[in-house]
Amino acid sequence: MKIGTFLIAGILTCGFCSCTNDRGTGKEQIKTPRQMEIENITGVARIEPENGLLGIYANSGGRINKTVALENQHVSEKSPLLALDDAVEKALLEVEESRVPAQNAAIEAAVQNVESVKNDLEKAKSDLRLNEQLFDVKAITEQALNDSKVNVEKLAGSYAKALADKNQQAGKMQEIKAGISYRRALLDERLLKSAFAGHVLQWEVHDGDYVTQGQKLGQFAPEGSLVAVTEIDELFQDRIKAGMKADVYSQLNGERIATGTVVYVADFLKKKSLFSDENTVEDRRVKEVKVRLDNSSKAVINSKVDCTVHLK
Repeated sequence: MKIGTFLIAGILTCGFCSCTNDRGTGKEQIKTPRQMEIENITGVARIEPENGLLGIYANSGGRINKTVALENQHVSEKSPLLALDDAVEKALLEVEESRVPAQNAAIEAAVQNVESVKNDLEKAKSDLRLNEQLFDVKAITEQALNDSKVNVEKLAGSYAKALADKNQQAGKMQEIKAGISYRRALLDERLLKSAFAGHVLQWEVHDGDYVTQGQKLGQFAPEGSLVAVTEIDELFQDRIKAGMKADVYSQLNGERIATGTVVYVADFLKKKSLFSDENTVEDRRVKEVKVRLDNSSKAVINSKVDCTVHLK
């Protein structure tokens, strides 16, 4: 027991002397990670358009007639991308349009009938006024006067019916026009158009394939700047600010392929999601950061790169 106590006391004494000698000789102490001043943070990033990668989806189902825009082709807004078979929609549109001439004729006949009945009614009213004057001087019988009144009432009813018929025919024309607009809208959906200017990156279908409504057909990159999307570990999440400068390096040869500026820092932590197809057992929380590239000529969309953010 005494020997053990002596050995422990000796070790403690040597340790104290060693620490004292380090301070006395001016040797620099080793700093902890919290004490070290970190100037750069590097993370794995993915290159993508600033507005995100968009999927191309089918407006309706059918067979693909033709892929209008090729892969890697730049298109403007509302440019055609892909055409579906539209034979049925064209036929139905022709049926609706064929009803227009006949309906115009029906409207014209109704208008002429209104004018004819109106003229008869005006004449009957004029005859009634004349008969009333003649009856006052006993020039016609009361029966003749009553017949004039009945004729006016009858023609007034015919006039109201003619007006209603004209309005009905006009309403049918509106229905036909609405049907034509609907058929044209369905036909227009057979031609898939770009919602934005940009590049068609990839098609997942081919001419002749049958697709269903809502099916993903390809991938689209909207026009605009590219960004490097990276994730910063929660240990450093409070150090990253918008406006900081950054460099992007190729993982193949270490070459700097672009410079950029931090334009987005998420205000929440989440699980790692970049390249989620990779197997990992880590359960660290990260904050998403986006760096807008100044010159993206060497950057390739969807490529995996290293992104270094400069904290100073």
